[in-house]
Order: sequence, then C-alpha cells, then structure tokens
Amino acid sequence: MSESANLKRNIDSFRLSTKKISERISGVGDIWRDNNYSSLQKQMGELARASKSVIESGDKTCTSVDKFFDIVSEKI
Repeated sequence: MSESANLKRNIDSFRLSTKKISERISGVGDIWRDNNYSSLQKQMGELARASKSVIESGDKTCTSVDKFFDIVSEKI
C-alpha cells in the first residue's frame, strides 16, 4: 500500500471517529440537559473545528504526495 493510500485510510478513520463522537454527544442531548452537557457540547464543537482543519490538511497532503509521485514516475 502506498504512503498516500495509508495516509488517506488514517484520515478517513479519524473523520469517522470524530463524526461518531459528535453524533453520540448530540444524541444524549435529548435526555441530558445541564451545565456539564453544555460545556461538553461546546468542547465538542471546538474539537470538530480543529478536526476539520486536520482532515483538510491531510487531504491536501495526500494530493501533494500523489502529485509528487506522478512527477517522479514521469522522469524515470
């Protein structure tokens, strides 16, 4: 498996994990409404924004790696 494919797999796994956490926290919001939940929900929003940045950077990195190897293979 190429490094780019391995990185993409890890990014997809991270994306899925972040989505699951967010969905589960949102799901308990119907039964759990207090200050602790509000704080947790706010922190989850911050985590989601940071995760989005990591995922976008990872996707750009994969694209760059693929382009790099395309260029290298043309010169050989």
